[in-house]
Order: sequence, then C-alpha cells, then structure tokens
Amino acid sequence: IGLLIFVGSRCRDNSSPPRTGRTAEAPARDTREIERALAPAQEAEAREGVAAAIVIDVSGSMDDRVTDAAGRRARKIDVARRAARDLVAQFATYASAHPGETVSLGIFEFSRREGQADCRPIIPMGPPNPSKADEALARLDPEGGTPIGQAMITAKLALDATGLSRRHLLLVSDGENTDGYPPDEVAAAIAKRPDAEKPSIYFVAFDIEARRFNGVRDAGGLVLSASNAKELNEALDALIQGKILLEK
Repeated sequence: IGLLIFVGSRCRDNSSPPRTGRTAEAPARDTREIERALAPAQEAEAREGVAAAIVIDVSGSMDDRVTDAAGRRARKIDVARRAARDLVAQFATYASAHPGETVSLGIFEFSRREGQADCRPIIPMGPPNPSKADEALARLDPEGGTPIGQAMITAKLALDATGLSRRHLLLVSDGENTDGYPPDEVAAAIAKRPDAEKPSIYFVAFDIEARRFNGVRDAGGLVLSASNAKELNEALDALIQGKILLEK
C-alpha cells in the first residue's frame, strides 16, 4: 500500500473560471478517462522500500493567512512550506537510521496556470535531501486554481515509477477542487487499481471542514483536519510516524 500526501488551499476566486471542473449542473464524467490516466506508462521493476509523494497546493488562496505556531497570522503557503521542510527532515532521519532500506521522496506543487502542467515536480522522486528541499520550497508562490484530482494522478504515477512496495501519497488541502478531475472520482478509480499500484490516500483538510472531502473518505482515504499551523504539524506528524515511516 502507499500514501498520498496533499497540501492544499481553499482557493479564492482569483483565477479564470474553471474550464473542466464539475459543477452542480454538469453531467457525471466518464470515469474511463480517469482510469486510463491512472494506468502506468510502463511497469517498473518491483522492489522493497518506501516511497512518498508530498503534493503542495500553490493555488491563490494559499496567500491567505492562518495562525502560525507563534500565535501570529502567517500566510498559508509559509505555514505549508515550514511543515514540508519538517517532513523532509523526518524522512532524511529515517533514511539515515535505515541504510539498508530504499527511501524515495518527491515534492510536487499544483495549481491551474496558463501554459503550465497542473501538477509539477519541484523535487523528483529520490533520496530525501533537506538542503535541496529547502531551495525548492523557498520558490513556492501561490497563484491560480485548484486541480486536486489531476495532482493525485500525477503523484500516483510518480510513485508507480519507483516500483517500491510501500507507496504513500500525502495530500493536505484547505480547499475544494476547482479544475479538472474531481478528487473523489480519482480516489475511487485508484481503489480499483491492482493492489501493487494502490497508494494509501490521506487528506489533511487545512482551514476547511473535513466533510468537504467525504467522497475521498468514502473511497477509502483517511481525512484529517487542521485549522492552524499547530494542528497541521500535529496531523502531519501523526501520519508520518503512525502510517508511513513505521518500523517493519
């Protein structure tokens, strides 16, 4: 199994209207399109180890503010940046303590922007490197819409390419999908994939009601909530220590 980690935002309406997002009036999407998108381009060699994808929402509302660990108002993107740095450090510590185990970590950003892919790797899957991660995370800039479903697909395919046995896709979001595939439909389609491909899906609802992601929960994902920096860090630590980096 694996884990999908998603860091996201509520996305205020500061971008162009959704072009492909589902609305209340829209007909149900042909899920075969999602199923085709989830199929790996080629089968990777299976091997033991842990792979995790941290997917960070950099849409426009990540410029909004929440309470940080010091009780001050801070931009959500800065809170998420610090939380992601802590996660990378935990993975690096684990890798150092388990030299015989393959550990692969990737960091992705996602938003709907003209001329760019919806989900973009800022650190490709590979050994955790805190220095490299610090440089990449410093460049995060909030803008655009929120294509959650496509971000899940991109991260899932990156995990597939590692061939590692324990796959984790971590998703933290304070917002609902505004563009592209609905995340509940993507989660349901992932649940139908062969067991070797399935990542465990975890959403942290950041500054938004967790019930907004009931569809992901119903498809087998775990949804946690966090309203500020302290709660976000606690939720992520619980996932990392209690679900991902467990002693075998």
